[in-house]
Amino acid sequence: MASTSSDLILIVDDNPANLKLLFRFLKESGFKVLVASDGESAIAKVEQVLPDLILLDVMMPGLDGFETCDRIKKNPLTQDIPIIFMTALSELDSKVKGLNLGAVDYITKPFYQQEVLSRINLHLQLRQLNQALNSQNQQLLEEIKVRKSVEGKLRQLTQDLEQRVEQRTRELASALTDLEAQKERLSYEASHDTLTNLANRTLFVQHLSAALTQSKNDFAVLFLDLDRFKSVNDSLGHLVGDELLKAVARRLRNCIDDGDEIARLGGDEFAILVSGDRDRATTIAREILTQLQTPFFLGNYRVSTDASIGIVGGDEGYRNAIDVLRDADVAMYRAKKDGRGRFAVLTPEMQVLSLARLKLERDLPRALERQEFCLHYQPILNLQTKGLLGFEALIRWQHPERGLLFPGKFIVLTEETGFIQPLGDWILKTASEQLRQWQDRYDRALMMNANVSPIQLLQWKTDSTLESLLDSLPVELSRLKLEITESCFVEETSTAKIQILEQLHDRGIRLCIDDFGTGYSSLSRLHSFPIDTLKIDRSFVNNLYRERGGSAIVQTTIALAHHLGMDAVAEGIETQQQYSRLKELGCEFGQGYFFSRPLDLQQATQFLDSIF
Repeated sequence: MASTSSDLILIVDDNPANLKLLFRFLKESGFKVLVASDGESAIAKVEQVLPDLILLDVMMPGLDGFETCDRIKKNPLTQDIPIIFMTALSELDSKVKGLNLGAVDYITKPFYQQEVLSRINLHLQLRQLNQALNSQNQQLLEEIKVRKSVEGKLRQLTQDLEQRVEQRTRELASALTDLEAQKERLSYEASHDTLTNLANRTLFVQHLSAALTQSKNDFAVLFLDLDRFKSVNDSLGHLVGDELLKAVARRLRNCIDDGDEIARLGGDEFAILVSGDRDRATTIAREILTQLQTPFFLGNYRVSTDASIGIVGGDEGYRNAIDVLRDADVAMYRAKKDGRGRFAVLTPEMQVLSLARLKLERDLPRALERQEFCLHYQPILNLQTKGLLGFEALIRWQHPERGLLFPGKFIVLTEETGFIQPLGDWILKTASEQLRQWQDRYDRALMMNANVSPIQLLQWKTDSTLESLLDSLPVELSRLKLEITESCFVEETSTAKIQILEQLHDRGIRLCIDDFGTGYSSLSRLHSFPIDTLKIDRSFVNNLYRERGGSAIVQTTIALAHHLGMDAVAEGIETQQQYSRLKELGCEFGQGYFFSRPLDLQQATQFLDSIF
């Protein structure tokens, strides 16, 4: 029976006939065959070629089959090769010995080929199966090893992840705690004044709005403004000013109950929301004024201050917290106007004035767009010749509901709202255009005076629009004279204003100090200003003969102007006697009802027609 096996068989037998027989038979069966005639050579070949199966004769000279088998099985490289003993021995002990040494089977001599082939194929198959099992076992062992390694790494990774999750959880919890704390801090800072730790305007308005929604309006609001705080800031510095605000806040807390709310609205303004009626509010106001009478000791400074307080009751039918604060502010200004260091309770008359002021404030921006403003012109004459020098342009507001309004009704409001700059620029442009028309019509070199607010001067300094404004004017700039109130030169910002005045003067515009003698300017600094004219206030003109020394004051002012190279103009001339005395004192120019009231455009043109 032929075989297709390519397995290598080693035949070990000292009998040449047996070797030859087995060699030929196995070759014909398809095996690769090696032969050895003794144990020593068999062992050497086994170690070199590693056969797939060994047929080993038991009885051989030298190393017999048992010893040869024992040595092969003890070698780790050859111990797995199946060995089949060939023997004529039939004793059971001999077979047991061979099996104990590691042999897998016995073949009894003489051989039966079919038996030999069957046993060889069986043990080769068993060996292959064993090798496959060993390979699978090894693979399983490797897989188990890998799995254990992976499981170990997974356990370590899981442990690391758990630790990282715990750490991250702690970090997130800490971050959340910090975030909540930061949120609370930001919320607190958004609703509180950082300097005094009082509620700020936003929080106070919220609390006041809540009080207004309650069915019982049993509350009152105190609006407090420190008197002379600006002088503390200017003279001692902002650090001392801040310390004063904090100290005032502490004293204000001492004057109210736990259920009352106090806030710093900004600057030196405070507001207090108190439960109860106006009587309790006035009691608290008196206590505050008493507390503020005690001087503050701030570092090395002893600082005194008082306050003006406005009071509004919650039973006035208010719906809006802003309206309450507005009216409390109105009452506070009344207290300040009445002498400071006192309080005032809102009255219906004050409220009417407040509402009227608010409406004017709302109407201002639209008034310029609707061309509701106009200029009136008051002639300025040469007192020596009564010849016309020019006009002073005076702003008027033709309000659609309130009629013609004079500057005293709205100029302060324009300064507070910032509307003074566009209005002031409009006055200068309109007056210049009118002057150009009159000069062309009458071929006369006239002057045009226009009033300029100190706030407008600062705005010119800030936004750098002055040069473009001057370039747009249609007249020679030397024909324009700007009148600035005397108080402009005694404020802290006078340096910046002087720079603007010098810029104006360099462009040829003439400058006049209006209402001279009423603003308490420093005479020692007067020479440093680029001034061309001193305008004598009407109060001095009116008192030329009414009070002792009235004439002397006017005479001194005229002499001062001449000494500094200026001319003098008197306003408010109403009588022939005043005119004659001013002319006698050497005053160059004048204006007033004695010559003419302020004229609208048509009247001013008719006035010019009458003299030219």
